[in-house]
Amino acid sequence: MAHTLTPLHRLAKRLHPHLRGWMAEKLALAVYMAHGWLPVYSHRRQLAQTDLTLAKGTTIILVEVKYRTSQGRGHLAVRPEQKQRLDRQMRLLAGKYPGYTLRLELFLVFPHKPFWQRISHPYTA
Repeated sequence: MAHTLTPLHRLAKRLHPHLRGWMAEKLALAVYMAHGWLPVYSHRRQLAQTDLTLAKGTTIILVEVKYRTSQGRGHLAVRPEQKQRLDRQMRLLAGKYPGYTLRLELFLVFPHKPFWQRISHPYTA
């Protein structure tokens, strides 16, 4: 039996990768805000060099957003150099906000069900 692409998958394949990434970030922001997380900005700029920096109470999370066509190996989406950059950002924020709990999350977006997935500890997945 031939595998057919969903209409959303066919549409996503025609979009420029930057546009897919931008749309994935907006979806991630909407999901997190629906759960009470708010974006953190410093002087009209993102606080850290991640796709999203969000806060709720005394917790700050750095979110790396990735669009992937399949769910199978999505947790491998963060490359070693990105891990180093994210670790630097975590240390920088830990110095600026000593009373806060810092966490890193990976938010994956797919053109098919389940459409998105949150991974709380992407290094150990």
